[in-house]
Amino acid sequence: MYKGGKVSIIGVGNLGSCIAYEVANRGLVKELVLIDVVRDLAEGNAEDISQAMAFRNNAYVYAGDYGDAENSDIIIVTAGKPRTPEMKSRLDLLEVNKRIISDVAQKIVGLHGEPIVITLTNPVDIMNYLMWKYTGFPRARVIGSAGMLDSARFRHLLSRKYNVPVLDVEAYVIGEHGEYQVPLFSRVKFKGVSQRFTEGERINIVEELKQSALTVISKKGATIYAPANNTANVVEAILRDAKSLYICSAILDGEYGLKDISIGVPVILGRSGVEKIAEWDMSEDEKKTFYSGAKRMRREIEVIL
Repeated sequence: MYKGGKVSIIGVGNLGSCIAYEVANRGLVKELVLIDVVRDLAEGNAEDISQAMAFRNNAYVYAGDYGDAENSDIIIVTAGKPRTPEMKSRLDLLEVNKRIISDVAQKIVGLHGEPIVITLTNPVDIMNYLMWKYTGFPRARVIGSAGMLDSARFRHLLSRKYNVPVLDVEAYVIGEHGEYQVPLFSRVKFKGVSQRFTEGERINIVEELKQSALTVISKKGATIYAPANNTANVVEAILRDAKSLYICSAILDGEYGLKDISIGVPVILGRSGVEKIAEWDMSEDEKKTFYSGAKRMRREIEVIL
């Protein structure tokens, strides 16, 4: 029987605190540590979430420092400068968030235990790669949370456009979390039935999908609930040893013909993190976009390392 684990969250602003609430509310943890450079923010969120759990479960939620993250099952990293409406690309965040990830990695690398690190700091693929490089952790234990968010947006868009209940839509997005994301039209199913799309439909859907995050950001300042919920799903899959399929930014070592890069791919998640990377077939157009994104990320990595 599952008895709960220990999760630490580094960076508990809007997104981090929402992840914390979702993780606690699902009863996934015995112990939840909130860490932030603004101690009052961590303490306020910890107290608020603790009060919310009073009729739910016995999760112990508290503000701490890096030492309190010892023996965590999972460490979630949201710390970093958020994307703002004027930023045309997540890559605008690259330099400032590189320094933050470097600092976080140095502080968690010496902690006791074998934590799985889930990175959300943008641009998430590159930041997850840097987290892996700076910590030296096994690649299975360093995961970027983004692919399921992109896939959720894809499903939502298809549901509305074709008037299909969203839970009857099967659709995934792999590749870079950004301009070169790859909606896999070749794998879309409605109620289990494969779908075909015209070139014009694909072009329109891709453009809408690319704008979906910026639309939310322009109206409310940030995307919060969707990334928080999808990250909590990843946490749940790991802690419950679900052996379930998720799209995550994973460190590749020959899969898809790529090495030494982090990019969104289908993985099987379990108690040890990424337990298997699935290599899905893609159409020629999908391959072109996927590898263009990988090439762009490799150039960026070479510049900053």
